[in-house]
Amino acid sequence: MSVLWIIAAGLMVAVLYVLLEIRRIGTPTKGPVIDRAARSGTALVVIDMQSDFTSLPVWETAQLETAMEKIRTSADAARRAGMPVIAVRQVYRAGLARLLNGWFNQGRGNAGSAGIGLDPRLGLVPDIEVEKSMGDAFSEPALERYLEENRIGTLILTGLDGCHCVKNTAFGALNRRYAVRIDPKAVLAANDAGWSKVKRNLTAAGAEMGATAA
Repeated sequence: MSVLWIIAAGLMVAVLYVLLEIRRIGTPTKGPVIDRAARSGTALVVIDMQSDFTSLPVWETAQLETAMEKIRTSADAARRAGMPVIAVRQVYRAGLARLLNGWFNQGRGNAGSAGIGLDPRLGLVPDIEVEKSMGDAFSEPALERYLEENRIGTLILTGLDGCHCVKNTAFGALNRRYAVRIDPKAVLAANDAGWSKVKRNLTAAGAEMGATAA
């Protein structure tokens, strides 16, 4: 009987650990508040537009093409305005994260996946690429360093998924007092109802909707 209790306890600990890991991956981060007055720059951020994710069957063809065209247009406008373009890519490298992603998402986004790179249809040549392992791009110090070095205080967010990584990155930015602008037409979200709620919550938190780099 004691052996069964030990096995059951071990399983409960493992399940709890997995649930905590999933929660950690999907939670916006917090960090030092910036002095926006000293950061006059704006950057366009393209989140997770990787072949692994743009090839998911959840997107309607017209929906995907509209978002891609809008991102291309925004990137062109950013270049003309002298704004840097930042590409953020989801890459799972840790053992547990890779395992969970293999179970629940067919390994899409795992390091070494054939579709880990930016979707070539975007034709995007970013100023910097940031790899993240969590939903919020601010989980990677490289992003904050780049924004600080280039005195960026305003972020225009595009990409996917609006209910997850775009949302978490937006809240991560707002937690640090960045100005956040989101063009919904340049964001893909598999859950329309959920995305509508997220947009309301982000607007209430101070994000600006409908703004573009154009």
